[in-house]
Amino acid sequence: MTENFRSELQLAWQGQLSDFVTALVYSPNGLAWAASSAAGEVVWNDGLSEMVVLQAADGYSIERIAFSADSCWLAAGGQAGQLLIWNCADTNLPPQQVSSINLNKWIEQLAWHPTKPYLAVSYGSQLKIWDILTSTETVAWKFDQSSIFDLAWHPSGEYLAIAGYKGVQIWSPRDIAAPQHSVEVATASIKIAWSGDGRYLVMGNLDRTLTILDWHHPDDSWTLQGCPGKIRQLSWLEGTATPCLAVASGTAIVLWHLTSDATIWNGQLLEGHQDTVEALAAHPHAPILASGGADGYTCLWSAQGSIEQILNNIVSQFTTLGWHPHGTDLATGSQAGEIGLWTIPA
Repeated sequence: MTENFRSELQLAWQGQLSDFVTALVYSPNGLAWAASSAAGEVVWNDGLSEMVVLQAADGYSIERIAFSADSCWLAAGGQAGQLLIWNCADTNLPPQQVSSINLNKWIEQLAWHPTKPYLAVSYGSQLKIWDILTSTETVAWKFDQSSIFDLAWHPSGEYLAIAGYKGVQIWSPRDIAAPQHSVEVATASIKIAWSGDGRYLVMGNLDRTLTILDWHHPDDSWTLQGCPGKIRQLSWLEGTATPCLAVASGTAIVLWHLTSDATIWNGQLLEGHQDTVEALAAHPHAPILASGGADGYTCLWSAQGSIEQILNNIVSQFTTLGWHPHGTDLATGSQAGEIGLWTIPA
């Protein structure tokens, strides 16, 4: 693969949920992972042992799960309108449920603050931010033009980007009287992601265009065309000489590289999947990208666009991917409820 990532991943563990895997995430400290299903299950595992069921299937899909930045809290929400919080601080015990907040609306997005125990939650056009330590609501806000399609905290934690109809608004939780900055588009922004250094914000739009904002110069932005299908996922690669963005679009991936003079984004079409690319996950340190498709394959790509490995031991289409924070393991979830943990052999 690359100089820092040469060994191929091998399947080390498999588990099974009762419906397709909607989300799968590692805790930031790397000591555990959690997954959810369309049947309402939430499970937790402290490595390669047996899964611990935190919530049994109840027929209501869990759409989002997320660990807090300090790995002490796990949040989940979805179709039932219940915001569920578990305490994960005691690493010798499975997480203990501490809250169940009834919002009475389908919870669509969860986003933890990058340094503090604050959780942003959206449902419909509503946004709330909770201080989990005190169980108090600190912000309540409404996106007037539409439902909220995506949330993304700036890595500094000073700003929260909110995507919806006609673009993105960037807010400071300290001042909710008006957004700090807005970026308008012709249709709607459905996916957003900050680069790891917080310099760039990418917006994936409903009309298959991308808008990239330079946060150091917020009046400057690029509009990029060339995505062959609906934009489903966005992921920034690490360890590249210049910023590199991966976009899942239809059956392809488009890599966008910023030129060394920071003036132009050049697109590169990666074709390897035979069906829709459902998931993207950039390696946390190396310039490696994992993509999972409805064709039942996960591909590992280099930043130059070559396929380094293909994983296909799972029998149905992939729905979600997640790297261990140390980059040694890759977790995969499938439409048939299969969970696979792929590791670099010792």
